[in-house]
Amino acid sequence: MIGKVIRQHYKIIEQLGQGGFCETFLAEDLDIPAEPKPKCVVKRLRPQVIQPEVLRLFETEAKIMYNLGQSHNQIPKLFAYFEENGEFFLIQEFIEGQDLGKELTPGKQLSEGYTIKLLRDVLEVLAFVHKNNVIHRDIKPQNIMRPKPGGQLILIDFGAVKQVGTVLLNKPQGTSLTVSIGTPGYMPNEQAVGKPKLQSDIYAVGMTAIQALTGIPPYSLSEDNDGEVLWQDNVKVSNELASVITKMVRYDWRQRYADASDVLQALNTALYRPQPLINVALPSIPSALVLKKIKIGHKYGYIQYINNGGELVILPQFDYAENFSEGLAVIKQRGKYGYINTNGEIIVTPQFDTAKNFTEGLALVQQKGKWGYINTNGEIIIPCQYSNAGSFSEGLAPVQKSYKKYGYINTNGKEIISANFDYAASFTEKLGLVKQKGKWGYISIDGVFVISPQFNDSYSFFDGMALFKGRDQWGYINNSGKQVIPALFDDTWGFSEGMALIQQKNKYGYINLKGKQVIPSLFDNAGHFNEGLAPVKLNGKWGYIDINSKFVIPPQFDFIEQYVDELMSRAFSNGLAQVDIDGQEHYIDKIGKVVY
Repeated sequence: MIGKVIRQHYKIIEQLGQGGFCETFLAEDLDIPAEPKPKCVVKRLRPQVIQPEVLRLFETEAKIMYNLGQSHNQIPKLFAYFEENGEFFLIQEFIEGQDLGKELTPGKQLSEGYTIKLLRDVLEVLAFVHKNNVIHRDIKPQNIMRPKPGGQLILIDFGAVKQVGTVLLNKPQGTSLTVSIGTPGYMPNEQAVGKPKLQSDIYAVGMTAIQALTGIPPYSLSEDNDGEVLWQDNVKVSNELASVITKMVRYDWRQRYADASDVLQALNTALYRPQPLINVALPSIPSALVLKKIKIGHKYGYIQYINNGGELVILPQFDYAENFSEGLAVIKQRGKYGYINTNGEIIVTPQFDTAKNFTEGLALVQQKGKWGYINTNGEIIIPCQYSNAGSFSEGLAPVQKSYKKYGYINTNGKEIISANFDYAASFTEKLGLVKQKGKWGYISIDGVFVISPQFNDSYSFFDGMALFKGRDQWGYINNSGKQVIPALFDDTWGFSEGMALIQQKNKYGYINLKGKQVIPSLFDNAGHFNEGLAPVKLNGKWGYIDINSKFVIPPQFDFIEQYVDELMSRAFSNGLAQVDIDGQEHYIDKIGKVVY
């Protein structure tokens, strides 16, 4: 199949997987006039028999997949489905990232906090699937993707979804056979005999959680005489979490939770408890008034932070939310995005497929696959006509029409810099990162090259410096294009507050603007400095250091939240950082005190 073109449209470039009657390939979409060609996933289904019932089933499943993908951003979109030469093809969105199988490795026991977050992330999208009366039927770590450069987990491989009920395939002799699809270890008994239920998905998610906690693949776990999974002796875990997981993986499907929403409710009820303050003998930060998003259960609301304390002021009611920007915040309800003000009032009715934060008075929104811009009243100022676009910065925004070249427009929608680039990023520090003829360079706001295209890879400017890639390693240039820090690092990131995060031999440290390493590469993971502090991970826990490498907040958190801004991911904002404590989202101040 490698090199073959399907339907004169999709060129197969790599095989991704094979099993049963299905093969999965990575392909290029030849119909899109762009270089490199956008990638997609091709699934080839090869049934044993081709009967009218098989054709009907294929079309039904394709429609289900299409509706799910269009309505939820954690499910890959279906682009096309068709039959060709007695074989069936599904063309799906390609999710770049890695599956959780890379994280859930044998012998590696992950923390309770990690597992709780994993459960919540998967169950929230699965609750949507179950609400639509659909069974996934093949949930496992390899079918849960963590996209790059971050974001919410994606549930993939819906080739096995079926409408609730018994599905029959007709054999030539007229007998009937119930379809059985799944993966041993994650597939419960009723599914193995061809009678899947919503509860079958619950079992698979529970076994994935057990694998995360114990480091033992499901097929290696023992069972008692009643078929119940024996797992708790392999790991120390809270009674509350153990109780929920045990019910998820009961042998009898009638003894499990009814659906994913029921599991979420049980998980939130079992694990919620007030958190003690973290005492660190340092002075507190000045009083401030801040609104911050918070996730409680599977809904988002907002807390108000004032006088060193937090109070819930906008009740959890949104399916998704972002922090406020220019007085408005992105929220999601019933599959669509809109905006609220600081009083929690909906200012822009949820109507967009995707929406971004406001910058310079305009927000990037998507409708019917095209991007445009709205003002703070929700009025479309620049029509949704772009195949790709970026947010406004320094009066300009990068845009692409019909998957052709990139250029820049002003806030009136007028093209200011002609579309001559293979790629373009938002301006930072009066320079725009662009790609031309396979090389990266930088232009001024007049569209003139300040630094000619010459780099194999590079990133936007921060603190007067930009990353560039040499042959195999990374270094830095200044705004004249001069290489001021040689390409000596395995991996590195942009400067923030005069410090840059670097990676050497799988450990993280920091350098200053002169390229001198001022904080040794001692940490298992780390983030950027912001407001004088940077998050670092040591011995499996996150804490925060200052520019002198001193722990201001000791390592104690299983997870921390970082918001992404261009190349940067930042932890502290307005004096607060979001952390995970026993699977619950909380905010801490700059002395480590839990304020909510």
